[in-house]
Order: sequence, then C-alpha cells, then structure tokens
Amino acid sequence: MAKSIIIKELANGEIDLGIALKRTKVLLYDLENEGLINWINYEMSGYPDDEELPDYRKAFGTLKGSYYKGSIASHTTWNNVTIPFGKMPDDIKETITCIKFREGVDALKQLLITAEKNESKVGAEISADMFPYIANWNDDPYMIFTSIRIEAGAQSIKNILSAIENRLLDILISLEKEFGVLDDLDIDVSSKSSEELEKIIDNIGVTIYNDNRINIGDGNNIKGSTLTNHMK
Repeated sequence: MAKSIIIKELANGEIDLGIALKRTKVLLYDLENEGLINWINYEMSGYPDDEELPDYRKAFGTLKGSYYKGSIASHTTWNNVTIPFGKMPDDIKETITCIKFREGVDALKQLLITAEKNESKVGAEISADMFPYIANWNDDPYMIFTSIRIEAGAQSIKNILSAIENRLLDILISLEKEFGVLDDLDIDVSSKSSEELEKIIDNIGVTIYNDNRINIGDGNNIKGSTLTNHMK
C-alpha cells in the first residue's frame, strides 16, 4: 500500500511538527474522542498548570546556585556553582530536579533556538523556602544561598520534540493501517464497529502515554473518554 504523504513528510523531516499536529487533529476528530483531541491541543498550545504532564515532557537536571559563607562584611562567595545534593531524600531529589516543560511545540522550538544560540541552559528557579533545607542536607547550615536553579542542557528540549514526533508518526501509521491512505485528511469510521473503534482509540492512548490512560472500557461511549520560564 502506498504511504500517506503526511507520513512520508514527517518521516523525512519535510513538514513542520506544528503543521503535522494540526493535520493529525483533523483526522482524530473523526474518532470523536475528547482525550485524543486534548492531547493534540496541549501539544500545540501548551499544557495548563492543572493538567498532568506526560513523562516525556519532564527532564531531570542538576542544582546550580550561588551562596556565601561568613558575615555580610566579611565572607566568601561562590557564584553559579554546582550544588551537591548531600543527604537529600530520594523522593525530594526526584521532585526538585524535575523540570516540567508545558510549552507548546512552537514555543519549545523557540526555547531550543535561543538556548543553542546563547549556549545557555534551560531550567527553573528553586523556591527560597528550600534554601535552608538544601544547606542542612549538605551538613552545612552556614551556606547562605542567594539563588538556586535546576538546570539541564538544550538536548532535553530536543528529546521532547523527538518524543512528540515519534508518537505522532506512530499514530499516523496506525490510522493508515486501519483506514487506508490519509491524504484527504479523512477517515471512514463507519467502516468500523464500536468495539473496533474503542480498540483503535485505546491503542493510540498506549502510543501516546505508554500505558492505558486513554481507556474507554466496556460499555462506555466513545465520546465519553477523557484524558485527564525555562531560559537562563
């Protein structure tokens, strides 16, 4: 079977990721599943603060910060140095080092361009409320922090964009396998039973999240299934 143009363009890097998402959105509308459309919309426009992020949109970095020891009049200062975790509990370490990228794909690409141009890192500021705890975990309560951030390389953004692109490609290949060539941006859902459509939707959910987060289950209506500044 001849491959759909959108699949060949995406596989060959000949189409903008944002445009590919928009075209896929047109195709997924025919499945009438709110969760799938939400995923497309979030990837294009960004994830709301109250929406759980997929794991592929999280990156883990290192602590970088500035601090001093001594009095205001006489002290030694360390600027923009790596801060050791010391005896920080593993669960807090996992939380504090996680950088969450909620931006849409166009904003992510702009972040990547800026980071590469300026040879800078991406990351997030750590709340000052955490400063004394980090000092204590390093057995040094005399470390007076003035700033701490969690930083990761620009490669973390490349990884996110690649993850989105790979998932999109898998979705399109799956749709083509079930419905034929996608060049008209139209799929004939009438050719499938409700059970078959449920299975297709669930399989796409697994493709996106690597789990069954999109799962309409037995007896549920297809329409009823729902999914539930970095630069320095």
